[in-house]
Amino acid sequence: MKSFLEFFAGVGLIREGLSATGWECLLANDISEDKRDIYVKNFGEDDFLLGNIWDLISEPALVPDSVFLYTASFPCSDLSVAGSQAGLQGSASGTLNALLQILSIKTKCNTHPKVILLENVSGFLTSNNGDDVVRTVKMFNDLDYYVDIIELDAINFSAQSRPRSFLIAVESDLAQRNMEIKCSTIGANKWWEKYELYPSLRPGKIRKIIRQNESLKWGLFDIEPSKPSSMRLKDIIDQSIRTNSSLWWVDDRKTRLFDQMSQGHKIKLHGMIESQKTLYGTVYRRMRNGKSMAELRTDGFSGCLRTPKGGSSKQILVEAGGGDWKVRLLMPREYARLQGLRDSFILPENVTKGYFAMGDAVCVPIIEYIAEKILNPLYSSLAEEV
Repeated sequence: MKSFLEFFAGVGLIREGLSATGWECLLANDISEDKRDIYVKNFGEDDFLLGNIWDLISEPALVPDSVFLYTASFPCSDLSVAGSQAGLQGSASGTLNALLQILSIKTKCNTHPKVILLENVSGFLTSNNGDDVVRTVKMFNDLDYYVDIIELDAINFSAQSRPRSFLIAVESDLAQRNMEIKCSTIGANKWWEKYELYPSLRPGKIRKIIRQNESLKWGLFDIEPSKPSSMRLKDIIDQSIRTNSSLWWVDDRKTRLFDQMSQGHKIKLHGMIESQKTLYGTVYRRMRNGKSMAELRTDGFSGCLRTPKGGSSKQILVEAGGGDWKVRLLMPREYARLQGLRDSFILPENVTKGYFAMGDAVCVPIIEYIAEKILNPLYSSLAEEV
């Protein structure tokens, strides 16, 4: 059975992607009651365990044995550019250490998973000058796992720019049969030739980590990048929000947003307004030299979605053309579509909770890609051996 456990489950978007490719979740764990409520509405309550992951260390029996895959989209707040930069020493992102302790317990009992998939912001690769990710790889190595790290951007799967890092740890025996093991299965130069074949999958910051830590157990999946999606911002807009909706901003609020734009962004906006077609763009407010600035993006993609911890974190939609323009916030359902999520997925009725649910989630088509290219072949290899 292609079974997995979903740690830091959120509202279940890793499960959404894996379920579409034949995987069965045996346990989902998260500390958030709000996210639990949405998870249960979409997937049922039988396998959801609400609580702090640290508590599972003292109760390992709650964690099913001999499951093929663990997934962990662990908190990014101490790793992201907008966060505390505390890295894995932070109270939020440091919860990854709890998962590693659970894994250690299961390994001693020989009931550990064959594969672990970690997902986080790209800052995971650079936090504490790269020491955090290196320490994580070493811990996996000590438990007899080989590791590959890839970076995938939602911009190739949906209409959102959202680069994320994925660390895949594979038990030694399975890795030897399915990965190019550095300096053993092929020569070092050949290995690096393969490794550097697709820089978008393994950018320079990942190569730098390996170059500086060549003694670690590195493996390589022989995969190609996905073909870029044709989806654009216009495709996810909720057309049921009519012109007379109260969601559209009044003129004074529009003017304040316009005044926060640089001259270059104002010119971009004027170009949209003068178009004979309806065009869409998104705006983030950012602090530049101590001043709040409104930055307009017009390439057909939204910026990276965030949780609404402040007004600047909410993404603003601009609709323009035919000599006019309108402004409102992107809505949670539009956030969900940017994450590649089906419209039948139940979202929170509370708008703010909807933003939280989607803002720190994963892009579903990316998980489907990882399942197709990496996880399913690994499982098939194990099944063939049996």
